[in-house]
Amino acid sequence: MPDLKTMRVLIAEDHALVRQGMAALIETEVREVVEASDGDQALSLLKCEAFDMALVDIGLPKRTGMDVLREVRQRDIAVKIVILTGDMERYSPAAVYDAGADGFLYKTADADHFMAIVEAVARERKLPSNGDKDGHKAHSVAQMRDSLTARELQIVKLVAEGGSNKDAAAVLCISEHTVRKHREHINRKLEVSSPTALAAFAIKAGLI
Repeated sequence: MPDLKTMRVLIAEDHALVRQGMAALIETEVREVVEASDGDQALSLLKCEAFDMALVDIGLPKRTGMDVLREVRQRDIAVKIVILTGDMERYSPAAVYDAGADGFLYKTADADHFMAIVEAVARERKLPSNGDKDGHKAHSVAQMRDSLTARELQIVKLVAEGGSNKDAAAVLCISEHTVRKHREHINRKLEVSSPTALAAFAIKAGLI
């Protein structure tokens, strides 16, 4: 099982503040962090240097994160790749995993969840397969959690703890109508239809 302290990590992200923020989160946990600001630079580094993991924004300029992922896999470069995106409507985890990613993370995730994904990918030799029911189930829960916005995660937590739409609206200082619309989006993303099912998901996802 790899030790995080021995790992070299590449962060490929075109927004400097986001890139530097991710670097700050992990630099004390790994041996070295190297930064890239576009897809060409990321590919050049991955071809010429040895990295244990690459955190790659899907929307990189020059070459997208998916372009980087596909070329790395075609060249059989030994590196674990976590794809990052802030666009929850355009990109699906399934397409990213099918292209060969080792992990997928929405940028709406908090710092704890970010680190949990990094550590999980670092320590797993391969992605859970469909035959590995427990691993696949846990991986699916993480994907579903990543599909929710920060506001939706707040609402899931409040509802799972027994709050009504009215209660959630009061806590978050928004209207009940807005809470209902969020609930509709949440139910669709998680494929649930009742508060009980929502609470079960919240427990599995570590929200409560």
